[in-house]
Amino acid sequence: MEYGELLLRYFLKTLLLPPAVNLLLILFAFVCLKGHRKTRSALLFLSIFSLTALSLPFSSNYLARQLEIYPPLEVAKIKAENYQAIIVLGSGRETQALEYGGDTPTAMGLQRLRYGAFLQRATGLPILVSGGRFKEDELPEATFMAQVLEGEFNASVFWQESASHATHENALFSWIMAKQNKIEHILLVTHAWHMKRAVYSFEQAGFRVRAAPTAFISSHEPFILLDFIPQASALRNSSFLLHEMLGLCWYRFSHTFDL
Repeated sequence: MEYGELLLRYFLKTLLLPPAVNLLLILFAFVCLKGHRKTRSALLFLSIFSLTALSLPFSSNYLARQLEIYPPLEVAKIKAENYQAIIVLGSGRETQALEYGGDTPTAMGLQRLRYGAFLQRATGLPILVSGGRFKEDELPEATFMAQVLEGEFNASVFWQESASHATHENALFSWIMAKQNKIEHILLVTHAWHMKRAVYSFEQAGFRVRAAPTAFISSHEPFILLDFIPQASALRNSSFLLHEMLGLCWYRFSHTFDL
């Protein structure tokens, strides 16, 4: 996938998700619906109400529960002989981080890498990292992930899948590599809210998957007053979760995994 196409996809996704889509609807109502007071008022109310609702921790927690269906892995009960590899999915990087004098994983990327290293120490299983390059002249995500795992977490990376740009490509290209090494049964590491789409993709590709989710968003604690007060972190989570729900629907509708 070309850099321009990736950039366009990211731009369009950003516009279609909150808060951008809400602000666009508000702008549309003010500019294009001046002569339609009832329609404009209804659209303004819907935009502001949905933006407020998605900013509530209560709402983001509800959305997270719909996606985070796989429980935390009980690592003490994992028998390494039942699995053949750990696959860790990439989650981007911060380029030219000033304090490091170069690239560093995103916060989400670090969460996945740390958990992958933790699982390897607990099981002794080999790691496969998956992720391609965003630009032609940059280091592939998988290579960068391997450097961080080996240099900062003292883990060993056995395979690098460096051609993928999306979850279904992570699955397809990892399967091609896994078949060559007679790997079928895996522990799959990604965020808890992303795991539903990841498991679907990897199972469609041919793997037998045991979910190893990390960084849960959802909480099962009793609600408190603060859960009903708008917060920036809740809106951010809601945007991630809605993106994930749309992505899962799209995958089930459009993607085939025939190799």
